[in-house]
Amino acid sequence: MQFASDNTSGVHPKLMEALAKANEGYAPAYAGDRWTAELTERLRDMFQAPDALIYPMTSGTGTNAALLAAMSPPWGILYCHKSAHIEVDERNSVPFYSGGAKLKPLPGVGSRLDPEELRQAVIADSAKDDIHASPPVGVSITNLTEFGELYRPADIAALADAGRLPLHLDGARFANAIAASGTSPWEMTRELSALSLGATKTGAMAAEAAVIFDPSLKQAFESQRMRGGHNLSKARYVSAQMLAWLEDDLWLELATQANAMGARLAKGIKEIGGELAYKVDGNLVFARLPRAAHLKAKAKGAAYHLWGTGTALTGDPEEPLLARFVASWSTTEADVDALLAALSD
Repeated sequence: MQFASDNTSGVHPKLMEALAKANEGYAPAYAGDRWTAELTERLRDMFQAPDALIYPMTSGTGTNAALLAAMSPPWGILYCHKSAHIEVDERNSVPFYSGGAKLKPLPGVGSRLDPEELRQAVIADSAKDDIHASPPVGVSITNLTEFGELYRPADIAALADAGRLPLHLDGARFANAIAASGTSPWEMTRELSALSLGATKTGAMAAEAAVIFDPSLKQAFESQRMRGGHNLSKARYVSAQMLAWLEDDLWLELATQANAMGARLAKGIKEIGGELAYKVDGNLVFARLPRAAHLKAKAKGAAYHLWGTGTALTGDPEEPLLARFVASWSTTEADVDALLAALSD
């Protein structure tokens, strides 16, 4: 009953096999290998972006920070949702990498940025024709969001129109977003200047890619990547994984499985009297259940996180506590049903 995170699942066997094959013999270092060249062409084709720049990475936080630092001078403002990973969970890495760029968190509808909120914030900050103030320089969104909600291409286009600024997408769960939306990677990224493409949460071993659609970011990004220690000497191991991940749409198959288990869990939680806190678009389920239900499930070995404040397991047994449950590519129907039984028996 492992629902703590999609980071806790193992590596898909096809990716392990790809790693073993890439380990044979010698290859040029620092992304000069044939796997990275093939990955570059594959992603350019997938995103219908023939000039896109592709960089194998191992860390989602490092990818986000290096890309956003390349997009912003030290005195700029980068807008994001108040629950964004870059704001809440990355230890001020963007200001650190950029030398001082300011993250400006905004409210929204659920866990998604609201175009009108963004528009008004950009207008207000742009009106400050004052050397003392910081200017707007970019926007970062997350898809799926930190609370599992989906931006569709039309939503992203609305934000691009509202902000009129370069747009970055944190795609730690990009596969889940594509599987949930039924749209193409090109449709989801056509408004972007940069994408953090994550495979780690969907079957890979520390495999991410920085995808740059705006070639003017090249030198700044490469400098940030080098200075931050993310210029991988053996990039072939990341590229080989991502090629296997993309082969025959395995990435979408794995994301579809995780999303389906998220939907099954959400349905079951409602049936046992729980309340969903956010719309379940993918593999993350945030729900409120009585403290007594959590006590029973935890006693039976269920692994998941109670969320927010007031999550002590001592107190009124009927008080509803918010929890986060995350299904992964390897979650089965039996896993979901066992958790539901643990929560309700």
